[in-house]
Amino acid sequence: MEHLQCDLKCLSRDILADIMARLDGSTLASAACTCSDLRGIARNQRLWKQLCNSTWPSTALDEAQHLISSSTDGFRRFYADSYPLISNDHKDANNYFPIQPTLISPSNFALFIDVYYREKCITSSVLDGIPMETDFGQDDDTTTGLMSWVLNCPFKVVPSDINDEDIEDGDDGHDFVSLVGKADDRCNELKEGIRLSWVLLDKKRGKAGNLSSWKPLSVKKIWASNGDYILHFGCIIPVQESLQLPHNLAKCLIVARCNIEEKRGYLRWKEVSMHIEDTSGAYVNGGKSLIILNQALYCSRSNNRHAVEKGYIQFEGRKQEIIRKKKLEETLADWLCISFEVVILLILGYRILPI
Repeated sequence: MEHLQCDLKCLSRDILADIMARLDGSTLASAACTCSDLRGIARNQRLWKQLCNSTWPSTALDEAQHLISSSTDGFRRFYADSYPLISNDHKDANNYFPIQPTLISPSNFALFIDVYYREKCITSSVLDGIPMETDFGQDDDTTTGLMSWVLNCPFKVVPSDINDEDIEDGDDGHDFVSLVGKADDRCNELKEGIRLSWVLLDKKRGKAGNLSSWKPLSVKKIWASNGDYILHFGCIIPVQESLQLPHNLAKCLIVARCNIEEKRGYLRWKEVSMHIEDTSGAYVNGGKSLIILNQALYCSRSNNRHAVEKGYIQFEGRKQEIIRKKKLEETLADWLCISFEVVILLILGYRILPI
């Protein structure tokens, strides 16, 4: 260790900074724990800004600069919060989440969306706040804002479309990729090649969280359309009992819709949106959605993406169990109604028909 310290002291601060600029986030954080000199260099926000810009190109857009750099430790904290994925390991959410603020405004949040294909970013977008007509949590008798929230998926983003006539063979300047093969092969190609990051940022508190599973949880082709595919991403969020959701769990489901041109095999993004469901499959909207999104920023994190997928599979299993129970209850209710009607008909027939 002493020999290592001497070697480090022989290097100038500029050389050390250049070396550390080539590290990934985890290695940079580990290096900062070794000695005070490296820790001082690792506090340089330019290093973390460079990491954030390379990991999430949306953070390099002009409209994103004031959202992250407003705090002293903005980019380092953004990377630490957003790189690991949200995990639902905490069983007792009531003891984990902080006290919720009395008012959660949609304008408090910002959104950073990045879509990748084979480790290359193909589209990025930034949304500063959720456009709504009224904030929830206030005493407001009007229902215009409420209906706008209930009927529309929150955080709905539609990237710029590309017209067919604007696409030229071999043109890499457009946000599309070229795929070949049959429909089944294309589903596998999308699942193995497409990655999506969906980072939610609380602008007031500086907390962030990646609501995506990074890798698609499922890929399906819409057979009634002309080459449209649906990709599902998301995470499972443990919630407090006060929200009264089944199993105290909510699913943040990110739906990406793309189109693959059958003739040339070009892929174009049509829409990316997000909504929240409970284990019964019902949409969670309004004030509860804002509370769940705020709680997601304080959930535990994990770099084990298989564990995140396992949590999603467990959630879907509980969802199917609730659906089966509901269908069974409906079937029993139908049989009871039919039996009651048959009994009534028999009684009426016995009274009306002559013996």
